[in-house]
Amino acid sequence: MKSIFEYEAIVDGSQTIRGVFQGSRDEFEQMIVQKKLILTKLKEKKQKEDNSKFRQEDFLAFIEELYYLINSGMAIDSALITLAKTTRKESYKRVLHTTLQEIKAGTPLSFSLQKALQKEGLQVDSLAVSFVATAEEVGSLADGLLQLFEYLSFQNKIRSDVKQALSYPLFLIGMSIVVSFLIFFLIIPRFSSIFSPEEFSQLPTLPYYVLSMGKYLNAHMGEVFAGIGVFITAVYFFIKRSKLSWSSLFYKIPKLSESIVDLQLSITYSALSTMLIGGLELDKALRQLQKVKLLPELSDLLSTTLFELKRGKKMSEVFSISSIIPPSDIALLSVGESSASLEKVFRSLSVRHSEAFSAKVKKLLAILEPAVIVGLGVFIAIIVVSIMMAVMSMTDVVS
Repeated sequence: MKSIFEYEAIVDGSQTIRGVFQGSRDEFEQMIVQKKLILTKLKEKKQKEDNSKFRQEDFLAFIEELYYLINSGMAIDSALITLAKTTRKESYKRVLHTTLQEIKAGTPLSFSLQKALQKEGLQVDSLAVSFVATAEEVGSLADGLLQLFEYLSFQNKIRSDVKQALSYPLFLIGMSIVVSFLIFFLIIPRFSSIFSPEEFSQLPTLPYYVLSMGKYLNAHMGEVFAGIGVFITAVYFFIKRSKLSWSSLFYKIPKLSESIVDLQLSITYSALSTMLIGGLELDKALRQLQKVKLLPELSDLLSTTLFELKRGKKMSEVFSISSIIPPSDIALLSVGESSASLEKVFRSLSVRHSEAFSAKVKKLLAILEPAVIVGLGVFIAIIVVSIMMAVMSMTDVVS
C-alpha cells in the first residue's frame, strides 16, 4: 500500500532537510539509503486504495488532455507518460499503461485505446475509435482527437440532460416507496392490533383488505425483504448483461417514440458533421456511421442512402422517402447540398433535434412529476380512509 511520508533528516553530517515522499515503505527506505539520510522526524499517512472504475467522463478528460499534448508537438508515447505522472486514479493509470505498452509493440493508437478500454470494462462505440483510426491514416492525429472530443462531449451532454431530467421523478418514486413501507410495516400492523379477531372479521371490505395486507407484510417481513432483494439483484444483472437496444425498446412506446427519434437523429447528424469537418467524404462518413447502434429504421435508411449516393442520387432525395425524417430536415439538407455546406447543416440539425429531445423530455416529466405526487396522495388517502372506516366500524360495534 502506498503512503505519503513527511520527513526531516540530516544530510552530509550537519545539514537538516525536510521533504515529502509518495510510495511504498520499501521504496521510501531505499530512497533514504540511496541519499544517505539520517531521519530525525517521520510522519506517515496511508493512502486509501482507489478502486474506482474508468468511466466515460474519465475517457473524455483523457482525450482532451491527450489532444492538447499532441497538438503541442509532443510524441504520443511522451504524452502518455506525462499523463500517467499527473493522474492519481489507478484505473486511469492502467488505461495509460496498457495503451503505452500496445503502442511500443507497434499497435496503432486507435486499437491500443480500444484494447485498454475493453480491459477496464468501458464500452465505447466503434465510431469513437474510428475518429482516431481515420486521423492516423491521413496523418492528422490531433485533428482526430479533437473530433473525438467533440463527439464524446455531445454524448456526455445528452446523458447529463437525461440524468438531470430523471433525477426528481426518481426521487419522488423512491420517497413513495419509502412512505409505503413505513405505512405497511409500522403504522398499519400496530393499528390492526387494537382489533380482536371477531372485530377484525366484521370490518368493511376496504379497511379489512388494507389492514390484512399490513398484518401479512409485517408477519413475513424477512421473506418480503429477501424477495425484494432478489428481484432488484436480478433486474440489475439483467440490465448489466442484456444486449437489448433500449432505444429500440422505448421507441415502441407511443409517447416516447418521437423523443427517441430526435435523440437518434441528433447523434447521427452530430457524427456526420464531425466527420465531414475532419475531411471525410459523405459516403465514407456514412460507412463509418454504420458502426453505431441506431434504430433499425434509421440504420436501414443510412445503408440505403450510401447505396443510392453511389448511383448519383442526393442524400435529401433518399431521406425524403423515410417517414422518420421531418420535412424541415429534408429542406435544410437540400440547401446544404446546393451550397456545399453540409457539415454546417448537419451541425445545425443536430442542435435542433437535441433541443427538441430536451423539450419533449421536460414536457413528459412535467406530466410525470404531478402524476407521481397525485398517485402517492391517492395511496395515502386510501390508507387514511381505511383507518377512519375501521375506527367508525369499531365505534358502531361498541354502540
